[in-house]
Amino acid sequence: MIMKEQTNINKASNLLRGAIYKNAQNDTLMRLVDIVHCQGVWMEAADGSSYGKTIPFKDVLYASIDEVQDFLEDLEVFNNNTLVKG
Repeated sequence: MIMKEQTNINKASNLLRGAIYKNAQNDTLMRLVDIVHCQGVWMEAADGSSYGKTIPFKDVLYASIDEVQDFLEDLEVFNNNTLVKG
């Protein structure tokens, strides 16, 4: 019961493309790429995975400031590793 209440408190609304949210399905931090009206959103992880998979609106949660910072650091590491390999 407590977990469900916490999820409802963190449920995101007024979604913004490019913002960082948490996917409640797998507790992953993701960047919102597109909003699919009446269905959900498309989000991607810092490494670009999961793009194109529709996630229901109910599973989009707000990320904390620390979580957003973690996502941005992961993105930077991923981009630096891609540049070195490329």
